[in-house]
Amino acid sequence: MNSLHHVLISTLLVLQTYLVFQNQQLRTEMDGVKTLQRDSASVLAESLTPLSEKLETIDAVTTKLGGATDEESNKKISALQQRLDLHGILITVNQADQLRAEGKSGAAADKLKSVKEPIWQAGDTLKEQKARLQGLMQPIDTLVAAWQGNDTTTAPDTIRKELETVLGELGK
Repeated sequence: MNSLHHVLISTLLVLQTYLVFQNQQLRTEMDGVKTLQRDSASVLAESLTPLSEKLETIDAVTTKLGGATDEESNKKISALQQRLDLHGILITVNQADQLRAEGKSGAAADKLKSVKEPIWQAGDTLKEQKARLQGLMQPIDTLVAAWQGNDTTTAPDTIRKELETVLGELGK
């Protein structure tokens, strides 16, 4: 048993010596890699600095140019969105009228009532048409009350015509 013990200790000593030697070699290699990385980083920084300055200059120029076109594009997009919103409201009014014509007065009243808030908001964004758009609230309320009372003889023609007129003005 004693000799087995000596063999194990000797093997562990050899193994430990081998691992210490490997550790020193790896440490030397890691120091070389660190030095290489440091050198590479400084070379990269030196070569990228002029490129970075050029990119900053280009970015400044494109920002100035883009600012003018972005504002113009945003105005066009906003105008188109307002027209689309009004078209959507007009479609909903037409759907309500279709429901009224089919004798579905309750559903028609609910559908027509749903355009009040979008019309009001459109009036808030379209300053020139604000009074006309927000003036549609009373005719809408009158029609909704009539339709809820099963009086479907009146069509939303005045509302439809006013929306079409506003859309025509926006198309200019």
